[in-house]
Amino acid sequence: MEKIAIFFGSSSGNTKEVSEFIAKKLDADIFDIKDAKVADFDKYTKFILATSSYGFGDLQDDWFENLELLDEINFKEKTVALVGIGGLARHADSFCSALVDFLPKIKGVNFIGQTELDGYEIKKSSAFINGKFIGLCVDFKGDKNWQTRVEKWCKSVKESF
Repeated sequence: MEKIAIFFGSSSGNTKEVSEFIAKKLDADIFDIKDAKVADFDKYTKFILATSSYGFGDLQDDWFENLELLDEINFKEKTVALVGIGGLARHADSFCSALVDFLPKIKGVNFIGQTELDGYEIKKSSAFINGKFIGLCVDFKGDKNWQTRVEKWCKSVKESF
């Protein structure tokens, strides 16, 4: 299987921890977006983009500052999955909503990894479209079984990658 690249942005370390967990499960290479270059993307055709959401669905700072980097990537004929980290206790009205910020940047991809609510109770999320999350959404602090959720997702996307 061709290598997968995970690009993440993490302010408090939660998204980094989840990304590292996924990297181990999928034997993926991992990059912090604050240090990433176009050349890092050019080596791969399979990607996971991971971010946390802050406030009312705001993109993590490093991703916000480097989002235009994605404009330089030719995503045509590439496979992309999204991972969002959020907190339901404080942000059930915008849980993982920052994931939608990636959508205009990754047009034309083979898009995989959508997930069900699977026990999460949200009030609203921009990342919940047509009855599914547009990627893996993890309540890192509030879901004591987040690793089981991530393992299940890794098994499902491994087949699609």
